Amino acid sequence: MRSALVLCVLALVLAACGSSAPRDSAEEFKGPERAVAAAVEAMETAARDDDAAAMCTKLLSERLLSALERQGTNCTTAVREAFEDASSKELTVEDVTISGDRATAKVTSGSGSSEKSDTLELERAGSAWKISSLRS
Repeated sequence: MRSALVLCVLALVLAACGSSAPRDSAEEFKGPERAVAAAVEAMETAARDDDAAAMCTKLLSERLLSALERQGTNCTTAVREAFEDASSKELTVEDVTISGDRATAKVTSGSGSSEKSDTLELERAGSAWKISSLRS
């Protein structure tokens, strides 16, 4: 059984996997906030490219990967399954807040009455930002 936390994160991120070109909302940010927004959008790119390996090795935090391991689930398998369930909605980073080595990115997916807002939590791993959890 896969971790509910991991599934929630993947479901939100992979909701952005559609056939239309994504809007680059990272360009609306400057400095460190732009790097956080770019990390969120990199997950959308990995999903569009059907690159589960990149998602697991470059974009998810050690904490999230450990949660999968504790559940006995292989990350690549979980991500591939999430790719299969992805809809055609676009993910947009609306706001970024950074506090030390932690950040939050408020994101929306969908549009109109089906629009959904969530907050992704990220943590700095060296010079990179990686997704660590989702809170609604």
